[in-house]
Amino acid sequence: MQFFKVNLQKPLFGKVNLPIMALLLLSLVMAACGDNPTPVPVANTTAAVVQATQANVTSAAPTTINIDLAGFKFSPAKISIPAGTTVTWTNKEAAKHNVVADDNSFESPTLEKGQSFSRKFDSPGTITYFCKFHGSPGQGMVGKLTVTPAQAGAVAAPTTNAVAVATTAAASTQAATPAVVQTAAATTVVVTASPTTVVPTTSAAATQATAQGELAGTVNFRDDLQLTDQLIIAFTSIAAPPPGMAYFGWLQNTADGSTLKLGQIIPGSNGAVNLRASAPDKINFLASFDKFLVTHETIDPTPSAPSSMVAYSGQLPGPSLIHIRHLLVSFPATPGKIGLEVGLRNQATILRRHTEFMVDALKANDLATVKLHAEHLVNLIEGSNGPDYGDLNKDGQVTNPGDGYGLLKNGDQLGYLNGSKDHANLAAQAEGATSAIKLHASHVAITVDNATGWVNTVRDRSLAVLKTNNIKAAEPMVQEISTLANQILNGVDVNGDGVILPIPGSGGVVTSYKHAQLMGSIPLAVPGAASGETAEHNHTA
Repeated sequence: MQFFKVNLQKPLFGKVNLPIMALLLLSLVMAACGDNPTPVPVANTTAAVVQATQANVTSAAPTTINIDLAGFKFSPAKISIPAGTTVTWTNKEAAKHNVVADDNSFESPTLEKGQSFSRKFDSPGTITYFCKFHGSPGQGMVGKLTVTPAQAGAVAAPTTNAVAVATTAAASTQAATPAVVQTAAATTVVVTASPTTVVPTTSAAATQATAQGELAGTVNFRDDLQLTDQLIIAFTSIAAPPPGMAYFGWLQNTADGSTLKLGQIIPGSNGAVNLRASAPDKINFLASFDKFLVTHETIDPTPSAPSSMVAYSGQLPGPSLIHIRHLLVSFPATPGKIGLEVGLRNQATILRRHTEFMVDALKANDLATVKLHAEHLVNLIEGSNGPDYGDLNKDGQVTNPGDGYGLLKNGDQLGYLNGSKDHANLAAQAEGATSAIKLHASHVAITVDNATGWVNTVRDRSLAVLKTNNIKAAEPMVQEISTLANQILNGVDVNGDGVILPIPGSGGVVTSYKHAQLMGSIPLAVPGAASGETAEHNHTA
């Protein structure tokens, strides 16, 4: 791991000098495709770790292997194949799926039931992939291929006996160059940079400009040190910039024209880009910006503002962004005006914590304390205007570890669950809503419905605990409350494969928050392209 000092400065936002520190971490993700030599993907260490499975070698290696998409998972999810094998994915269920490489080296079209997608893998390496409708890199509906050298001569049967093989970064390994953000006052921050293996290719995609109207990449938002303070810029393949020029990335507020420079974007030799930029100064990117630009700039002198030579751009539709901000930035009716999904996650975390306190009290045979936390759960869930809100354990005090807004609708308060679902739906129904907004708004609705059912049961069981005078009678109810509180926050692995999905009975509040952020995905295309309807692509984590 190498460490770099990055000089950061404060850009101007209209007439207000708003301090921002922006950190940029660039990882070039090389594609595993065709006959092009493909490096082993490198993680945030000095070596790549390839997960290989024990091979059951047969006399002749098949040229095709089939993977089914069924039960919201890839089957088999992990498999080892020799180079030269063609993999065919077939959707076996009514839900629509697709297959997207984590490094953006390939993406299938949407697969309806019975439809297939095939790809040949000629180069050794590890390829991880996901379904964009029911997962993202490393989470949800995911799969992995380990491509072994052709002389291995066989396809390995899927197995859980994984062998870790470490590949040390060779002389071609280069540290990603951190960007320098121009500001008015300098601040020194230490940034870690991941090594990236660079292998020359002859990919035609790297030498051809993206056609107008074709989705080139996306910008997605994540939490790093604060709320929605990290963005991930992903391109499948972009052309090298003109001689003497470089790509630079910018966030823009179209309302006041202010911009934030994120630094230079350097495509890999195959044109792929996977870059993360963080602003650890308590800035919520979605609060301040609605547009992303990639421009052609001279490196010397370093630009302080975007030029008119815009290579790629994308913007969130204003009517939808209002409600996305209600979810992730601020909502006027909540305590502290926090975002609805932010409040939902906070309150669900507190709820689970107090169920843990309740379990501890049960183990200590302390019924009074069990009832105290039962009161906490009811008051947190129902909110200050709830029908049962009050001194439920009759100790002369009304106690509530929550903020009073409630998870459920109460009086004139929407509650975090109902409010999150309502504003996700409003974003999806707004004029100009992209397909990404519509898709992930539906995922928010599903996960909120899941959590609402579990929350109601926790409330009911807590009321029952408050009525009992026998700690033994309380025990099974407390155990159920504990199980449900974890499901509310983290969801349920309905398929037993370690994956939480935004489907009925699975995803909880954490999944809901993630898909609220995915509603803010910005599609990047050549200026003038109508790319909004493909904005759900490239959900890079």
